[in-house]
Amino acid sequence: NCTAGAVYTYHEKKKDAAASGYGTQSERVGKDSVKNFDCCSLTLQPCRNPVITKDGFLFDKQAILEYIITKKTEYTRKLKNYEKQLKKEEEEKKELAEAEREANLIKFMNREKNIT
Repeated sequence: NCTAGAVYTYHEKKKDAAASGYGTQSERVGKDSVKNFDCCSLTLQPCRNPVITKDGFLFDKQAILEYIITKKTEYTRKLKNYEKQLKKEEEEKKELAEAEREANLIKFMNREKNIT
């Protein structure tokens, strides 16, 4: 069978790409979707105190500090809410255990009354 080759040829790739529609259209990216060379990656504004990461991303030092402070306050708020939720769930478990204990006590008392 001549079509069962182990090699995926250029012609077959091109034919499959045309059939699927994948990778066939080219589009120009507009200027508004590309960040300027000297702009911060967080604020998209020109940097006053530029800081460059090891990967080559450009940030403004003030924007980094503001972001860190914002995230820190957000995380502390979320942690407090989580602790409140855990405390509330623990109280509900205690209430359920107490109600179950009282129900068992009442059931026991009723059984004891029936014996005599």
